[in-house]
Amino acid sequence: MERSSSNGRRRGRPRSARAAAAVVVPLKLRLYPGEDDDLIAFFEGLPAGLRAAGVKSALRSGQLDSGAVGPAEDELVDALDALMW
Repeated sequence: MERSSSNGRRRGRPRSARAAAAVVVPLKLRLYPGEDDDLIAFFEGLPAGLRAAGVKSALRSGQLDSGAVGPAEDELVDALDALMW
């Protein structure tokens, strides 16, 4: 429910013009102690309310290399070949 003042204007901070063009990427991570200690420390070290900015900064600096996320393509092909035969 939106609240408005007696003159019909919305209360609070005005919406950003950029907000309408924003792309929202929902993300949920499960981090396991002993396995993901570096990532757990990264998120614990972020100030409250700045997780998105911290993740964007890490992605831009190359700390989270998208090419290093999973196995190499040839490893996937080998695994699929093993399943087929």
